[in-house]
Amino acid sequence: MKKILVAVDGSEPALKGVRMAALLAKATGARLVLAYVSPPNLLPPHVYAEVIRELEAQERKYGQQILNTARAEAASSGVECDEVVAVGAAAEVIADLADDGAVDLVVVGSKGKGAVSRVMLGSVADRLVHVCKKPVLVAR
Repeated sequence: MKKILVAVDGSEPALKGVRMAALLAKATGARLVLAYVSPPNLLPPHVYAEVIRELEAQERKYGQQILNTARAEAASSGVECDEVVAVGAAAEVIADLADDGAVDLVVVGSKGKGAVSRVMLGSVADRLVHVCKKPVLVAR
C-alpha cells in the first residue's frame, strides 16, 4: 500500500478515520493524503460577487483549520501527510481524487445516522461506498 486518501470534514468520526488511516499508513509505509471538500457555490459569480468572495475565503479558512487538526492527529501517530482541497459534491470529488491520485485505499468517517436520516439528509460515506472504484474503509 503506497497511498491512503482520508476525507476530513471536522467531525469526530472523520478524526477517527484519520487515526485509523495513520495506523495503517505507519504499518504499511503508505503516505496519507488528507482531503477536504468544500460545498459548491450555488450562486453565479456575477451575483453578489463581493459576498461570494467573502464566503469562499471563510470556507477556505475553515477547511484549512480542519486540515490542520487532521494533520496534527496524523502527526501524533508519527505519520506525515499531504493535503488536498477541492470544491464540489463530496462523495464524487473524493472518488475522483482516489481515481486520479493512484490511491490504494479511501478512508471516510461516518456519523452513524440511521436509515431514515440517511435518506433524508444523505450520507457522504454511504454514497462514496457506491461511487468509488477503490476500496473504502468507513470509520464509525
